[in-house]
Amino acid sequence: MSEAGIPRSRRVVWGREVPFHNVNFTGRERELAELRTRLVDHEKALLSQPAQPVYGMGGIGKTEIATEYAHRFRDQYDLVWWIRAEQEETIVDSLIALGKRMRLTDFTPAERDISTDMVLDALYARDPFRDWLLVFDNAQTAADVAPYLPRGGGHVIITSRDQHWRKALNLTGIEVGEFETGETIAFLRKRVPGMSEEDATLLAAELGNLPLAVDHAGAYLVETGSSAADYVAAFRKGASELTSEALDMPYPRAVATTWSLASARLSPEARALFTLLAFISPEPISAEILVQPTVTKDLPSPLDQALSGMSAYRRAVRELTRFSLVKMDAARNIVQLHRVVQAITKDRLEREDPAAARESTNHAHLLLAASDPSSPDREDAELLYQRSRQHLVPSGALTSAMPQLRRLIINQVQALHAHGGYKESLRLGEPTLEVWTERFGPDDRQTLALALQVAIARRKDGDWPGAHSLTADTLARLRRVYGETDPITLNCAHAYSVVLRMLGRYQEALDLDQSLLAPYTREFGHEDQSVLWLRNNIAINLRCLGRFEEALQQDQENLAERLRTIGPEAKATLISKFGIARDLRRLGRYEEALDLITEVNDIMESKHEPWNLFRLLSALDLSVALRRMGYYPDAFQQATMALRRHRSLFGPLHRQTLQAATNTINDYRCVEDLAEAQKLGEETLAGWERIAGRDHPNTWGTCVNLAVVVRLRGNPVRASELDRRAREGLIGMLGPEHPSSLLAGTNLASDLAVMGQSAEARELGEEILELSRRSRGAEHWMTLAIMANLSLDRRADRDERGAAELRAETLAAYQGSLLPDHPDVRLFQQHNRINVDIEPMSD
Repeated sequence: MSEAGIPRSRRVVWGREVPFHNVNFTGRERELAELRTRLVDHEKALLSQPAQPVYGMGGIGKTEIATEYAHRFRDQYDLVWWIRAEQEETIVDSLIALGKRMRLTDFTPAERDISTDMVLDALYARDPFRDWLLVFDNAQTAADVAPYLPRGGGHVIITSRDQHWRKALNLTGIEVGEFETGETIAFLRKRVPGMSEEDATLLAAELGNLPLAVDHAGAYLVETGSSAADYVAAFRKGASELTSEALDMPYPRAVATTWSLASARLSPEARALFTLLAFISPEPISAEILVQPTVTKDLPSPLDQALSGMSAYRRAVRELTRFSLVKMDAARNIVQLHRVVQAITKDRLEREDPAAARESTNHAHLLLAASDPSSPDREDAELLYQRSRQHLVPSGALTSAMPQLRRLIINQVQALHAHGGYKESLRLGEPTLEVWTERFGPDDRQTLALALQVAIARRKDGDWPGAHSLTADTLARLRRVYGETDPITLNCAHAYSVVLRMLGRYQEALDLDQSLLAPYTREFGHEDQSVLWLRNNIAINLRCLGRFEEALQQDQENLAERLRTIGPEAKATLISKFGIARDLRRLGRYEEALDLITEVNDIMESKHEPWNLFRLLSALDLSVALRRMGYYPDAFQQATMALRRHRSLFGPLHRQTLQAATNTINDYRCVEDLAEAQKLGEETLAGWERIAGRDHPNTWGTCVNLAVVVRLRGNPVRASELDRRAREGLIGMLGPEHPSSLLAGTNLASDLAVMGQSAEARELGEEILELSRRSRGAEHWMTLAIMANLSLDRRADRDERGAAELRAETLAAYQGSLLPDHPDVRLFQQHNRINVDIEPMSD
């Protein structure tokens, strides 16, 4: 980086959260110089620039130093981004906003848990911004920010009251103390026009050189026109009163006193608003939360006047700003108290007037509750929920008994996991659930509604046992206390069916979902999206059970309803089309399936849909559709792209990543890269065994796909062991006519044939052919593969006539199909065996 004073010709991306430049900033040259030296010297030494903590007690000016640094050296950076770091959720929100601003390729804001990693990787790679600065403001502890610090690539400043940076992260940091007396004098004379050095010296001594207290005093003198002597007299009287009350708070008494003097000069409306803000939180508060006519009319005077409309609200905020009690960002329509001032205000009222404090808390909770958009699943709801989320913990909302506020918290937990913030959802939901269970009881209706959302977040985060146990317990309580048809009971039962399907218990899941359809329809109406999602899941269960015609009918009916109610490009509509494409492919209607899944992918591409789970799953299914059509090079390219993105975004052990890998084994095989196919197969099998266990349909499906490769590489014995294990497990769980059971048997017959066990191979092939004709039809593509292989086994078993008859029947069927030039047909014509594969079951 170039040094200060050398202008940059490029445009700087400047985060909206960066505080405005303080024109009254004075002093701190030693701290600024040390901060700059540490950042730049590390860079010149070609080391990974460590974060630089700036720490000290509250009100000492840490944020002001970081702000001044950002403004003073802004020409040295391509990107300056400010992160409010008191809560993990605000850190994640800020990093996601940064990712959007960086316009990262394949950035996925809809998947919150992975978005932060993408941003941190881009910062480390210095792409697209070469020189950047991040400021983590007001970090509570090193542990809170450590997961979100880039590994290097740019500059990081952390402001914090925590002093233990060396022990926690091996960072020395810069400790900030009070102003030097000369700095206090210079600040006051700059802040208060006409102030003499003598008066400034007097105030500096009285205020203990504490920057926040000095700022309050300067604002008070400017606003009221009081003399320094009068202010000192009032300050001494106020400090004496505070002392006589034996004030016990972890903040400097000077700040409490200067705050008291300023607040006494406020109008009733401004004072009422100020008190309310102190009971919400020190985080930036949106005007949309505060000015809500439906709530304001029920608030007492003068608070109702302060919040009666935007004009009255802005008038009160401007008054508070003039006394330096709050900061206002008019462009973003937010207001913020300094954390020390907020803590002092709240603490003092709680001590002096507990009833008034409870009333202020209630007012804050009413406004937060009223801000709930009540639509946690809506695609554009996340930004609305961000407005209130950061205030839940500071306002004490998690322990409130207010039903409306509890509903907001439940919706917040749901909104987070609905938008990919599984870990954030659990961070909010699990401790709240513990509090509610103890305070309101485990059978309280809202406690159980929260438990349901926590269970869903656990499932999405990969905690199957935890999801299963919590969902089962919650469902049992709901049924016992509130009945089978209570809306929460219905939703919990639906969630439990998803857990059952994840565990491979497809028939139980189907039975449960079908039993829910009638009460769901009565409760919500046949057009309601929750009913359509239930029917969508019924189709998935049918598909997992191999009942493809029934699944297709369900999906087609759902698609028609969604086209009518929400339009052709809504995500739910695309999911219905996706389901139909899968049904068609399972039915052997490969060309129709390819056309439809291509349409789904093209729509998402045209909409610039982020690479969320659904778009990745659709990209994966496109690769399978291409492979089924025999377009092996295209399928390979699409499959490896989808697998690479899955691994990058979700990691190698995510369920959907493993589904992608299970399919891609076959694509490597089809392009004759058997070594890579086996490597991927072994890794994927180990992954499924770890995540789902040895006895899960997807584990067995991976065994089958790996077995083909192992046999082709010359080890039919191990292949037969894998196929036999899979076939026995699938038959035991899903029955002998299930398509996956038949596919495992088909490949096992091939293993036996290669090992020279022709009679056994033929016997198995005859059995499978009869079952396949009965369950899938004589012209299904997989039935034809069984016939082709069986003709070889009849010949090997010296049944020339039977082999010839079956071969002629197979050839006629292939020639009459829509794909007479398919690679399987060529293999058959060349008297080679046809290998089949299993697509992993859906969750």
